[in-house]
This record gives sequence, C-alpha cells and structure tokens, in this order.
Amino acid sequence: MITEKQNEKQQLQYLAAQRQLYSTAKYIFSWYLILGGLLPVILAVAAVFYSSFKVYAVSWGVLITLADIFLLTPWQKSLKDSAAKIQEMFDCDVLELSWNDLKAGKRPDPELIKEQSEKYEKKPLKNAPLENWYDHPNVDDLPIHIARIACQRTNCWWDAKQRRSYALYVILAVILIFIVVFGMSLKDGFSMEDFVLKVLAPLLPVFLLGIHQYHEQIESANRLDKLKDYSELLWKDAISKKSKIELTAKSRNLQDEILEHRRKSPPIFDFIFRRLRGSYNEEMNFGLDGFIKEAKGKLNR
Repeated sequence: MITEKQNEKQQLQYLAAQRQLYSTAKYIFSWYLILGGLLPVILAVAAVFYSSFKVYAVSWGVLITLADIFLLTPWQKSLKDSAAKIQEMFDCDVLELSWNDLKAGKRPDPELIKEQSEKYEKKPLKNAPLENWYDHPNVDDLPIHIARIACQRTNCWWDAKQRRSYALYVILAVILIFIVVFGMSLKDGFSMEDFVLKVLAPLLPVFLLGIHQYHEQIESANRLDKLKDYSELLWKDAISKKSKIELTAKSRNLQDEILEHRRKSPPIFDFIFRRLRGSYNEEMNFGLDGFIKEAKGKLNR
C-alpha cells in the first residue's frame, strides 16, 4: 500500500538524501545569485556615483560568467542527477515500478544515500516533513496500477504549479531592479552612453540570469503540463478497465519522462516551496479526491 510503504524507514531515508542533495544544489545556486546577481547590482549602483567602479563591475561580470560555465553549472548538474535518481528509487519502490537501467543508469551508492540522509537529519529545522509524500489517505482504495497514475499526475501538477509561481517572482524582480537603477540614472543626469557603459553593461549578467531563469522555469512547467496530459490519458484508459500490464508499461514510460524532467529542471528555493506547500496541497488533494471518486464509481459498476 502506498500510504504505508512511503513512510518506511528506507523510503524516508531516500527522501532525506534527495532533499539534501537538492538543497546543496540550491545552496550553490544561491551563491551564484549573490556573486553574479547582487554584487553586480551593487557595483552598478556604485558606478553611478564613482566612475572608477565601471572597470571592476565589467570585469566581475566576465569572471562570474566563466565560473558559472566551468564550475558551478556542472556541479549543480551532478547533484541534481544524483538527487533525481534517489527520488526515482523512492517512486519505484512506493509505486511498485521496475527500475529502468537504460534510462536511469546505475542506482546511487548506498553510502551516498546514508551520508546525505544523515546530513539532512542533523538540520535543526527541516524544510518540510518527509512523511506522507503522497498526501491522500484514500489513494490506497484503488488498485496499484490505477493509484500510481493518480500519484504520477499529482507529481506533475504540483511541480508545474510551483514553477510558474516562481517564474513570476523572478521576472518581477528583474523588472523592479531595472526600473530602480534606471530611475537613479535619470536622476543623476546620465547620458545614454553613460547608462549603457556604467549601468546596463555591469547589470547585463543579472538580467540574463533572471530572464534565463524565467524561461527555464516556464519551459519546465510546460514539459510537466505535457506529462500531466499524458497521465490523464492513462487515467481514462485505467477507468475504462484497460489491461493492467499495458497500463503498468505506460506508467513506466511516464516515470522515465518524470525522471528526465527532474534531471533537467532548475532548482526552486526552499522558502518558495514552504510558502506554496500549504495552499497547493489543499488544491492537490481536492483534485486527487475527485479522481479517486471517479475511479471508484467506474470500477464498481
């Protein structure tokens, strides 16, 4: 049963390990935002008042861009890949799916899982509870080959929803930064040349970072929408009493795409996750409850 299996010690260890790895990736990204986002803003503002800061601002922008290409991005990618694989182990166990060696590759080492889960458990304040990952008590009322489709759809819906909210915050922040700095430049009587060289050029990495983040999050959410749509097609097949073997094979294909999405998707900060979790969980459970009732009605005929 999903609700019991997900809270076993081994499964909670998987969740703790993947969350710790994702947190480390987010920590690295947060430093990049400080060094590649906040610091250039400070240098750009300083250049408005002290022209000598122009050279430092431009040089720093080039340096942090190179560091991101050759160090920070590959490091984050490796962490996200390990986290996605561990989360795949959890889903395969709880949703009773086979491990796909071709798509997922080698399972993460147990030593890595133990190390990362213990790091997570040492945190005084955890981001969110690990128990009841699939947070609907009635999901076990359905056969596993149907219940897993409902859970897969829930994964896709939840993640797409939070990514679109995060993308909105990002683009609003970029627009606000531009308006504030542009306003300061006008106040000090900057010419267009001064604005481009002293303000826009140093801030270019910030704008590119924000726009890139926005597009990445939206693209990720769009991928999830397609996966959700596919899960709903599977759901129609399930309540039409299609073959259990056929449905399980299609669920395995869907899970492959969910894994690939987790590998590719940019991180979302934990404080955004915490802020959205409560309200989104209520919406998620409301939607899931409707699917469960529909399935019960169809299957009991």
